[in-house]
Amino acid sequence: MPATPPPPHSSPGGTPGLEAAAAAVSAAQRALAQARRELSAAVHDARRGGEPVRAIAERTGLDAMTIRNILAVSPAVLPGRGS
Repeated sequence: MPATPPPPHSSPGGTPGLEAAAAAVSAAQRALAQARRELSAAVHDARRGGEPVRAIAERTGLDAMTIRNILAVSPAVLPGRGS
């Protein structure tokens, strides 16, 4: 049986775009981690401001258990927000 030729978008040195796709995933993971830190800080700020967990959940589109889980962990200190 003859060998199947490689797809037209592949090359002997590897798949074109592989490095770019991996870099994009890494960048997205960093952005997600930053967004999670910012959400955590905002949830903690809202709660310290007296907002009920249920109201925070409604505003964020998350459920109350998720908000309680966020509040159970100390927020990371974000740049410009003190120590």
